[in-house]
Amino acid sequence: MPPKRISAIERERAVLVYERLAAAYPDVCCTLDYKSPFQLLVMTILAAQCTDARVNIVCKSLFRKYKTPKDFADADQEDLEAAVRTCGFFRQKAKSIRESSRILVEQYDGAVPGSMPELLALPGVGRKIANAVLGECFGVQGVIVDTHCRRVTGRLGFTKNTDPARIEKDLLRLWPPDRLTLFSHFMVFHGRAVCMARSPRCPSCPVADLCPYPRKNDAVAKVKHG
Repeated sequence: MPPKRISAIERERAVLVYERLAAAYPDVCCTLDYKSPFQLLVMTILAAQCTDARVNIVCKSLFRKYKTPKDFADADQEDLEAAVRTCGFFRQKAKSIRESSRILVEQYDGAVPGSMPELLALPGVGRKIANAVLGECFGVQGVIVDTHCRRVTGRLGFTKNTDPARIEKDLLRLWPPDRLTLFSHFMVFHGRAVCMARSPRCPSCPVADLCPYPRKNDAVAKVKHG
């Protein structure tokens, strides 16, 4: 069955949501404190099921000890595990970082490649990580489906899917193609500041009137009618 056609009204609603969130979060940016494509690659691998704040803390010392892809490729597995232990799933993450670094050294002279297929071939790298690296470092627009994006886009009615790959396809069809990366960052900022998982602050939401989320409507109604 072909995907349902997206109406002009829905596209306009998506643009309005973007514009309102842009006004609400004028300083939106990637919340990982990276200084190079390689650092961002490492940090996004570590950020799986871990907060960006924790990754930023861990990587301050991590990047002082290991500065280049070759440093990570040559790192002792147990030493690297110890360095990233507090990010969770540290054994697999350390292994992925070492193996990805080895590939970068052997196949790309230590540089991070700038295409989706090449990034997806690196251990520990899925579409979320690849889209983050491409959008931030190579100017290639992409949808970054993390936990905030999944929750907020679902509540906004942009998608009914829960699978990240299907969510990405839904948003690619709906969001302005030149704003995919920033729209993804807005989902993170809004998900943390207002549209939280347990108790969303619907009455103070800048896109409340554009959102079909039932719980939000109840909350707004109570505020308006006392």
